[in-house]
Amino acid sequence: MKRSHAIAASVALLLSASAVAANAADSPGGAAQPAKHRSAAASWCVEQGGKAQVQVPYYTKTGTQIVQLGGEREMCTFTAKDGSKIMIGADTLAADKPTLAALAYIHKPADPGGHPGNPSIGYCKALNGTAMYGPKATDGGGWAPKGETDPSKAIAACMFGDGSVIDAWGLKYHTGGVIRGADLTKKFRADIP
Repeated sequence: MKRSHAIAASVALLLSASAVAANAADSPGGAAQPAKHRSAAASWCVEQGGKAQVQVPYYTKTGTQIVQLGGEREMCTFTAKDGSKIMIGADTLAADKPTLAALAYIHKPADPGGHPGNPSIGYCKALNGTAMYGPKATDGGGWAPKGETDPSKAIAACMFGDGSVIDAWGLKYHTGGVIRGADLTKKFRADIP
């Protein structure tokens, strides 16, 4: 498969499961949405102490260039006093039934290890999710506000087959007992078995 086809296939996989944010047009530049323009999922995020924001996917090429891709999604970010953060799809947090991302966060499956490259992406892959934007480890990407120009600001997110999405590093750290941003355990709307 040609590299461009592999990249397109990876991007299509990530975006096909992605929910398009409600009222996204009302949030230029990825700014936090005013209460009257928030979706129900974004409102749930804010009620739980997070910041709801429309974000878009970016392909970071070699890590020095950033290209905004199509699609957008409401994300919910929690920031701790120490500056650490965790991002989760607002619809993932507010889902009324368990999602694969919520189950992975709550149950913290053991990391089998042995992942070359980025350990958060390797852990995501071990859980049958994806955070990849191409066939090579250097084909990076992530989610950030519209208009972002700094590749380091694109947050790698682990996306699962049900469309649920969560910060890949937040998920990886949590499996080791480290809370980044906030403990999401009691912030999910659904009862997680």
